[in-house]
Amino acid sequence: MNKILILFICVLSCFINSAQSLTLPQLTAQINGKVISQSSPDFNNARFGYNYRYNRVPQIIVQPLDTASVVLALEYAQTNNLLVSVKSGGHSAIAEGVQDLRVVIDVSQMKQISYDPVSNIITTQSGNKWVEVYNYTINQHQVATPGGSCPSVSVGGLTLGGGANDLSTVHGLATDNVVELEVVLANRSVVIANEQTNVDLFWALRGGGHGGFGIVTLFKFRAHPVLPTYYSAWITYAWSDFEDVLTYVNTFSETMPNTVNLYFTAWRSSNATNPSVALSCFFNGPSQLGESHCGSFRNFSGSKRNTYITPVTISVTNASYYETVKNGTDPKARSSYTSGSFLTGIDKKVIKNIKTQLEKSPVTPYTFNTARLNLYWQGGQMLNQARDYNAYVHRTYPWNAVWLVSYTGGEFEEPYRKWIKQTYRKFESFSEGVYQNYPDENNLDNWAEAYYMENYPKLQVVKATYDPNNYFRFAQSIGSPSLSS
Repeated sequence: MNKILILFICVLSCFINSAQSLTLPQLTAQINGKVISQSSPDFNNARFGYNYRYNRVPQIIVQPLDTASVVLALEYAQTNNLLVSVKSGGHSAIAEGVQDLRVVIDVSQMKQISYDPVSNIITTQSGNKWVEVYNYTINQHQVATPGGSCPSVSVGGLTLGGGANDLSTVHGLATDNVVELEVVLANRSVVIANEQTNVDLFWALRGGGHGGFGIVTLFKFRAHPVLPTYYSAWITYAWSDFEDVLTYVNTFSETMPNTVNLYFTAWRSSNATNPSVALSCFFNGPSQLGESHCGSFRNFSGSKRNTYITPVTISVTNASYYETVKNGTDPKARSSYTSGSFLTGIDKKVIKNIKTQLEKSPVTPYTFNTARLNLYWQGGQMLNQARDYNAYVHRTYPWNAVWLVSYTGGEFEEPYRKWIKQTYRKFESFSEGVYQNYPDENNLDNWAEAYYMENYPKLQVVKATYDPNNYFRFAQSIGSPSLSS
């Protein structure tokens, strides 16, 4: 009888303890990290990413330094009947990491990193920026893994959705180079996912990691040796040559080796009469050989007989890949819209439509207001995997077309929103799929199909396994087509 009573008391005690809410003072006292309340002077800076069109106000922001503190922040949220959102670098185009009235778990201060030359593995927490990763791996160990090209993009957000930069044509996507992840699940357990353990979760997080499976706190990447310097050319052309330039860029891409990577961009800022056009040509090999490939863009035949296209300017650098990323361009902190898709081809009709849409972009008095098209080459090794190799499905078409606007001034929001929506609709018939690292909540009627396509049903099964109560939910999380809070 006494044993039964003791057992009953123990069970009752556990129930009472589990039902007790972790208070804010307890969280603040116990956490290894920082708790930022709404009254803190750091609150506004911590809640904003680059897209100031979103002005969400979370309950609190927690910046843990280790996995145990992530679990503690999750406990605080759950025992106080609150949901969470997860933020790292703040580069989400729709500010997914910060949601109203939630506990924001901001992993941006989790920056431990190491490299094991024996296993050739880079281990990093989620909060490191890619420029910080490369500063460590390249400058100290002469190795790298494909990651971000903007210096302030963090490891977590970029890798979970795919991740591509100039190294990717040779070595694949960032997510393809992940060999292991550490994940905090909704039940507050910490699990490992790799090719032997939690294999289904490992599959899902590599490309579908924004879908609400858990909080990834640690990544292990396969490392690759890097050269001391790489060749990179930045080339600008006259707007009147736009169609010839893009035609040649596409033709060149069809036979170029994986060691070449291209980035084509065109934009109109302020009240410019004509948009601008430029090309980046990167050679992933000895820099002295770069000109043998990228040099062809200095002079090539135009569409009219006996005409040749030459650049307005050309700037060539030979620098370490760390310097390339360090000197990259981050998105400016202002209001923004982003829409994109993978072009199924680039022919005369597509090129003419691109030119026409850029010429229709809004004109404003301010130089910092910009409408832009970025064409990212995502071919080579990035396409050399099956569409179900992991959750990243976009293995068929190499040109990722991203339309974006950046502006200040509320009076310009509607013209820019209208222009980018019309542009996206115009290119739907020339496109397939949307890169999930450029999420879009304004133009996608079916985001699940656009981001994940035929891989979505399997992602739903994995979601039900690891988050059966759908705790990690938001407007575009797996299995949550309409839930935003």
